[in-house]
Amino acid sequence: MNGEFESEIDVPLSVTKVSRIIEENSDLRVNTVRKLGEGLEFQSYLVNEAWVFRFPKRVSETLDPLAEKTFSQKLKLSTSVPKISCIWNHPWGYPETISGYEYLPGTSLEHFRGEEIDQDCLGRQLGTVLKELHTMSGVAVSKVCDPLATLRTWSEDLDEQLGRISRSTLSYSKRTTIKSYIDQYKFDLPSSEGVLIHGDLGADHILLDERKQLSGIIDWSNHTKGCRYRDFVGIWRWGGDVFCTRVLYHYPEKPSLTEFAFVRVMGLVSCISRVILVCEQQSEKLRKRAHTLLLERLSEITNKSPYEPLSG
Repeated sequence: MNGEFESEIDVPLSVTKVSRIIEENSDLRVNTVRKLGEGLEFQSYLVNEAWVFRFPKRVSETLDPLAEKTFSQKLKLSTSVPKISCIWNHPWGYPETISGYEYLPGTSLEHFRGEEIDQDCLGRQLGTVLKELHTMSGVAVSKVCDPLATLRTWSEDLDEQLGRISRSTLSYSKRTTIKSYIDQYKFDLPSSEGVLIHGDLGADHILLDERKQLSGIIDWSNHTKGCRYRDFVGIWRWGGDVFCTRVLYHYPEKPSLTEFAFVRVMGLVSCISRVILVCEQQSEKLRKRAHTLLLERLSEITNKSPYEPLSG
């Protein structure tokens, strides 16, 4: 789901390499470095337990840290967001722009199972924040997304994507379920006025505090104007229809069956993409969690249509 002309950056990063890059490009004396995480677009490192530095994984014309910095400064939400404070163009030791911000403490929702969370409370908090974001005005964005174009391209390459997942991880019957479900989708998302959206609101970007309540939302590099229900895709991936219903209860707009079909299909794509991503990483915990979420969502959609009424 990456841009057609984006190329991978072949610069192996270690804590030693990151430490040297930071010190060569700033006045910061590095005492500790640890890898925070890795997504489709960035590797993130925590320096001195105080600063997060993001290293792009590919050369991209769409990622613009300066636009993200300007955008984040204008956000007025009832939860914390990272404020980018340093941007290094053409830095020593790395071929793409590095950005950094003060660390927001918290644990991503990705690490929790549904039964560990007060879902009513978190649903209220997320519904409130999404209402604030989607009704915000006076914040300009430089791009408008077309989620159906991205989804269509991804579905055309479905066999290739599934081929990247081990058959011991995903059985033939589960692969058939996925293909059947996506084949039923009509790419018929109704056109509507775009609103300000996060654009990549996965469970890995939702932070919880020690009480397991919402404390922050990170990684706004994909912010754009688009379909409001794009921001419900990652919520569905984590909690399915039931958790989405709890969030929507506190959100002013209710999706039609056509709009929620989009959420479900995009959510299934997100599940598969997450499994592919974490299979390439070292964390057994993240691999297990991504696989578990995919199996949970598959159990929810088996023998059903994307256009089913909400089951929450």
